[in-house]
Amino acid sequence: MSAAGHASVRKVSPQQLRDRRPHRFVIGDETLIVRVRESRRAKTLRIIVGPRRPLEVIVPRGLGAGDVDAFLEEKRGWVETKIAEARAINERPPQLGLERAGTVWLAGRELPIERRNGRRATAMLEGDRLVVFGPDENAAAAVERWYRREARRRIADVVRREAERLGYEYEAIGIRDPRTRWGSCSRRGNLSFSWRLLLGPDDVLEYVVVHELCHLREPSHRKPFWRLLESVRPGWQEQARWLREHGQELHAYDPAVSLASASPSPLLATAAG
Repeated sequence: MSAAGHASVRKVSPQQLRDRRPHRFVIGDETLIVRVRESRRAKTLRIIVGPRRPLEVIVPRGLGAGDVDAFLEEKRGWVETKIAEARAINERPPQLGLERAGTVWLAGRELPIERRNGRRATAMLEGDRLVVFGPDENAAAAVERWYRREARRRIADVVRREAERLGYEYEAIGIRDPRTRWGSCSRRGNLSFSWRLLLGPDDVLEYVVVHELCHLREPSHRKPFWRLLESVRPGWQEQARWLREHGQELHAYDPAVSLASASPSPLLATAAG
């Protein structure tokens, strides 16, 4: 999330950042340790704060420590508000139901899991249920592989559709599991997305795709980028808000929990795999 309050989709990749000496930031009786990282591409300072992550400042190369302190002080009210919001999200009970056993989630919909015996651990959709074959110890990995395959197929479809609508060209699409980002766009036009976007509603996934496609025209998160995003995705703020409120649940989701009460049935034994 930037100091402007935008977003859960981060543009700067870890390879472009270098850690500097941490700073301290006092809020009331509490002293926070602020992670400071230097970016080769950043033109302005940017604050990142959100659930399950430390307060962080991204700074352009060569900027002094005094400038970082002055920026934090200038944004004090915003920082205090965002930290309070992030802590409230951390402390509230789960909202989405992703922790329910015996089900998986796809595009915001709950699908039951059916376990079947098999020599090899694999998972596939059959109608409105996910069938998981193989031994218990490998079942969770099979579910995650299924999510990644499904993400590659579904996200690629959305990217192709939106890129054609916008008249943009990209190079390649990657599916990963980053812990702090939903998508990224490299200078060469390579797009990368989190498979966990499949857990949430389709319109949230579409927003992230359009967000990253816009970086093909506007690499930074400065004002021209937000104007472009608004022109091609009116109302994007609602999807960004959903990610801010529920993103930590998507990151915390563990396929093993989905399988907790689903055991293979001997009546459904098969030679799958």
